[in-house]
Amino acid sequence: MSKPSTSSSFEEESRIPIPTSSLGLATSVRGMIDALPPISPDHCIYRAPQSVRQLNEKFYTPQKVSIGPLHYGKENLLPMEEQKLRYLSTFLDRIELSLEDCISFVRGLEQRVRNCYVESVYLSSDEFVKMILVDSSFVIEVIWRTNFEMQEDMTDYLNKDISLVDVVRRDMILLENQIPLFVIAGLFNLAFPRDPKTGELSFVQLSIRYFRSVLLFNHIPQTISESEVKHFVDLLRLCHLPSTLRILPRNWVKFVTVPTARDLQEVGVSIRKGSSCNKVDIKYAEGVLTIPQFDVNDDSEFVLRNLIAFEICHCLSDSYIIDYVAFMDSLMDTAQDVDILVQDEIFESLLFDRASVATLFHDLTLGVMWSPDNYYYHGLCEEVNAYCKVRWNKWKAILKRDHFSTPWRIVAIVAAVILLLLTFVQTVCSVISILL
Repeated sequence: MSKPSTSSSFEEESRIPIPTSSLGLATSVRGMIDALPPISPDHCIYRAPQSVRQLNEKFYTPQKVSIGPLHYGKENLLPMEEQKLRYLSTFLDRIELSLEDCISFVRGLEQRVRNCYVESVYLSSDEFVKMILVDSSFVIEVIWRTNFEMQEDMTDYLNKDISLVDVVRRDMILLENQIPLFVIAGLFNLAFPRDPKTGELSFVQLSIRYFRSVLLFNHIPQTISESEVKHFVDLLRLCHLPSTLRILPRNWVKFVTVPTARDLQEVGVSIRKGSSCNKVDIKYAEGVLTIPQFDVNDDSEFVLRNLIAFEICHCLSDSYIIDYVAFMDSLMDTAQDVDILVQDEIFESLLFDRASVATLFHDLTLGVMWSPDNYYYHGLCEEVNAYCKVRWNKWKAILKRDHFSTPWRIVAIVAAVILLLLTFVQTVCSVISILL
């Protein structure tokens, strides 16, 4: 009788019987894995990260109108659905396209639009297309009426309450309340064909004019094209990029900050209002820190929080807004620091108490996980800190503060020096006369 091979014996002993129920479960899980949608490079619309959202949800949640699928169907937003349909009706009345034409256009972009959302959207094709069309036409109508029509029609729902206009505008800049710009702009361009030679404004330019009241500056950039804008939050971010962008990523060893405004003042660094329209264009040269003026208002926190949330999700390695907020936070520890910035005209129309402004910028950094490896202001901070380490600069600042801070002190110092010189000359003359 032959002895069975060792390998066959091992295989038989190691074979584990699999219950039928486990096979069924494995098939189910494998089916779920196979059904997962592919990760799309078009992802650009996110929910705000939980690390920042949990601190205050109101900054990321629409109050009156849902745009896109992430807040679609919520009970508190349903009253605006009727108004959106009215805006769609008006939109169709003012253009030469039929409703069928508009539906066909949106349906042709359906998969591309779905790919923009990080979360899978579990709406049927018809429901999804309807939602995108209604929301897109609503956005177009709101922007059109703001730019081209007098806001005196009291049959317009938004005109019945002026505060509602601001609430809707604010809802339209929330990261979670977006639809891709290519579908809105595409529908707009289809409805209102434009000849660039006539000087007519593009949809992007009209949108910037609409959002002007929530922008952190007062000019309209002319260089932003529709093809590079992902949605309205991205548009606001592009509007706020500095005049000089990062060239190459640098691998900084550690995060470097600047001293507070008070500490800078004590070592002789002058803080001056910058002339740049872009708030993030902070410059430093030869003991002078130049910061563009910033208007702290009710919309500032909404804008900054959603720009920060977008940068966390989409462009953390190129985070100009996060870097700006971190820099401003480092300047302010107390109300006294804010007072200095107000005196130097860095903050405009400051309606808030000083301590709350310092708290605002500090709170904006909470929950933000980011790497300092490519901190935009690293080089600037290094230069400022190098200036602060020179003792003569501090002594010079103390001398200026204690003895040359007012014209009267300067006159007194000059008079004292002259008197000292005259006394010295008189003494010398007396000594000479004695010797002679």
